[in-house]
Amino acid sequence: MSRPRAIFAIVISLAVTGIGAAFAFHRLDKEESKETASVEKPQEVGSEQKMNRNGSELVVRAFTIGSEGKGTAESTFTGTLQPRYNAAIGFRIAGKIIERNVELGQRVKKGDVLFRLDPEDMELQLRVAEADHESAKSLLTQAVAEERRQVKLRSSGSSSQSDYDLAVATLAVATARLESSDRRLKLAENQRSYCDLVADSDGLVLAIEAETGQVVNIGQTIVKVMQNDELEAVVNLPEGFDVKLQKSNAKVRFWSRDNFELGAELREVSPVADPTSGTYDAKFRLLDAADDLTIGMTATVVFSEPSSDGIEIPLTSVSKLADSAIVWRILEGGRVEAIPVELVKYKSESAIVRGDLSTGDQIVSAGVQRIDEQVTVRVWQGD
Repeated sequence: MSRPRAIFAIVISLAVTGIGAAFAFHRLDKEESKETASVEKPQEVGSEQKMNRNGSELVVRAFTIGSEGKGTAESTFTGTLQPRYNAAIGFRIAGKIIERNVELGQRVKKGDVLFRLDPEDMELQLRVAEADHESAKSLLTQAVAEERRQVKLRSSGSSSQSDYDLAVATLAVATARLESSDRRLKLAENQRSYCDLVADSDGLVLAIEAETGQVVNIGQTIVKVMQNDELEAVVNLPEGFDVKLQKSNAKVRFWSRDNFELGAELREVSPVADPTSGTYDAKFRLLDAADDLTIGMTATVVFSEPSSDGIEIPLTSVSKLADSAIVWRILEGGRVEAIPVELVKYKSESAIVRGDLSTGDQIVSAGVQRIDEQVTVRVWQGD
């Protein structure tokens, strides 16, 4: 190779090497600038967080604990609507029904004749009693006259003492016989009046259990009458539940009427359990009246009582502090305080907790992860 060519090759090699070195230095300087920027950025974010905690106001959502937040437990028992006063009426004598003057569902007034028995036998007994009474009155009149006559004869010495004593005894017997006949006559009159089955009070006919032509016995149920319009819900309660009723508010709902309920109060609980079901009959008096309620309607008695499980709050309100569950209660001026709570139960969007919380307390329901006791908060008023 000639000398000029060798010098030219060396110059070209040095030029290429210089260009490569300049490119490498520029790339290295750019990477160092990026690393410096990435190291300094957390310091800037850290200073912003420190400013938020010490001087800024965090916007949070809040949940207010109300009486509904305390949680309520409901127990329901289904029964029927029944009249409070329900009389099963029957005849006080035996006989054959010859007349029926009432229909099922009819309203009756006090004194109305509902059924009537054949009065023939009772009429005969009444006639016998009347005749016996007249006879007794005649005998008493005769005995009185005889006693007076014996008094006069005795005073003149024309009658013996024994005759006078006999007249006095006869008078006493006649007086007693008249009193007895008076009572038999009254009894016969009563028996005759018992042929008419009369309503004792105003009411509604619930059932008819006899018909014309039927021979009935003394006291046999002929008709059932609800004696007034007072209704009550009758349900069966399990053993021991009646103790809870003192803390419960009872309401009655009706299967045939949506979104309708009436207040109720316990009137009585049976002291003896049903031998088959082991439950106790309970009767609840309706506190309000409704025109379209009918006997036999399906009635559900609902008992509401404060739940002993705890307070229901949004699941997002629960936070942790030193491995303990807490909620943040909002105080005056936007300050917050941590309230330890015991988690009782989780639901899909809420939690049941126990803790030092009262009705009306506001707790943070969103944004709890950014809160400590050094910050102040402002409740978000939007939707």
